[in-house]
Amino acid sequence: MTAETAFAEHRVELDSGPVIYLKGGEGRPILHLHPASGPRVTPATAMLARRHTFYMPTAPGWNGTPEHAAVASMVDLADLAAKFVRSVIGGPCDVVAESFGGWQALWLAARHPDLVGQLVLQAPAGLRTEGTGGLPADPEARLRKLYAVAERAPKETRAPEILAANQRMYMRYSGGVTLDTALLETLPGIKAPTLTLFGTLDEVVPIDAARRLTAGIPGSRLTYIDGAAHVPEFDQPERVARLIGAFMEHGDGYLVRRPA
Repeated sequence: MTAETAFAEHRVELDSGPVIYLKGGEGRPILHLHPASGPRVTPATAMLARRHTFYMPTAPGWNGTPEHAAVASMVDLADLAAKFVRSVIGGPCDVVAESFGGWQALWLAARHPDLVGQLVLQAPAGLRTEGTGGLPADPEARLRKLYAVAERAPKETRAPEILAANQRMYMRYSGGVTLDTALLETLPGIKAPTLTLFGTLDEVVPIDAARRLTAGIPGSRLTYIDGAAHVPEFDQPERVARLIGAFMEHGDGYLVRRPA
């Protein structure tokens, strides 16, 4: 990673408690909301950070960070993200979010439209039919579901206790829900230009979630990442970076072919 894309850890005190975040890059700001695996700088993020400043907050409780008593749901997380944007970034920004982070980002765009410029969602959680998708408990099986090419997965260095605590935090915020019906009803009110990316091999969040998004958010775009599973930022980083970069540059002028 070059000096231009180095990331440093920071801490900000918000009214509900402290938030740890990574910051790196230079240019137009992007809020990056992490998946259930936690925050990490991906190859795609590093490429995009050559032209954008990334702010990557850690959801309270993840990776051993302090929990916030007042933040206990996806809506609470979205409101916390809004406070983070106002306090740290200082105004509206674009948002890139993965899986669990995409769920949070959708609530952020719905509840705080003044803070979200353009929105990129990568296989967002919270919109899959109960009994479909999801991840197995076995670590090797999980790896195969998450990555089309297991060798591209980042090396795991966190203790099992931290990983188990992260899973508990996921259940705390999601409440065990797979289809957030309240969010589904809110989608038509999202005004941010929205691009949704899905790996063609994704079995964690089935494609019916993508169809719900394109049907629900007016004017949203959907495109597929060939040969990627649930984590396209590792499976196909160059393509993901190109697509997100083009969308950030062209906005409403960005065109993709809609699926039949």
